[in-house]
Amino acid sequence: MNVILDIIMINNVLTKYFKRDVYSMFLDDYCFEYYRILKLIYPDCKMVIENNKDHCASLIMGNVYDVTGIRDGSDFFIADTFYENYVYSFYNKFNEEVRNDLNNYIVGKVKVKK
Repeated sequence: MNVILDIIMINNVLTKYFKRDVYSMFLDDYCFEYYRILKLIYPDCKMVIENNKDHCASLIMGNVYDVTGIRDGSDFFIADTFYENYVYSFYNKFNEEVRNDLNNYIVGKVKVKK
């Protein structure tokens, strides 16, 4: 498995879906949704939160990833239930209709890892 290649593929799919710059979209506004996308592809990934609590990402096979690729793991901590609820409560989210449509679109284009 090459997570970086998967992220490149996911980003290409997202760019076609949204028809806009997905880097700023998922880095600045919707990092929680990008975590959910990676969780869809890598079901065993864990949520991590940047130490300043402004950004979340995914821990996959010991490395931290977000829309930009691999990140410095020392800048993040693994989210416990309290911080998962914090992210869910305060970070931007898509409405359920957009999320379901996007999930179906991604699953049809990117292979889910088991």
